[in-house]
Amino acid sequence: MMNDNLDAAVGWVQSRIPSSLACAVSAGELANAIGLLSALPERTTGTVLIPDLFPGVPLETLYVHATGKKHTQHMPLQETCNDTGLCMALTAIGTAIAKELQDTKNDMCRHELDDGAAVFVFLPEVRPTVLQATGTALLN
Repeated sequence: MMNDNLDAAVGWVQSRIPSSLACAVSAGELANAIGLLSALPERTTGTVLIPDLFPGVPLETLYVHATGKKHTQHMPLQETCNDTGLCMALTAIGTAIAKELQDTKNDMCRHELDDGAAVFVFLPEVRPTVLQATGTALLN
């Protein structure tokens, strides 16, 4: 079942990105990036704003943790992001999400995870609205 979902996710991205980008990133690189993204909630200890998760794509990502979630120790994500193929795959994923937002005339999308956590991907200009709606305050 997991492979079917992963294959569907890779196909979804491939169907929404320009052919030049599709030629630059392999299905395996996309699958690897999607796998890393799906592991991201296990790598966090709270709500996290990631303004540049998708290199070169003007989208921001907010992960809102599940209340009462137990955390485990994992390798920080930045240690795995030195790979050019991974960066291209993340750009492709972001490009596909941006196209979907444009096609549906939305400025954000929300995905609830099984443990009650939620992931929001949105245009930077709606950050204040997303933060207010999720009750998130940024600390500098």
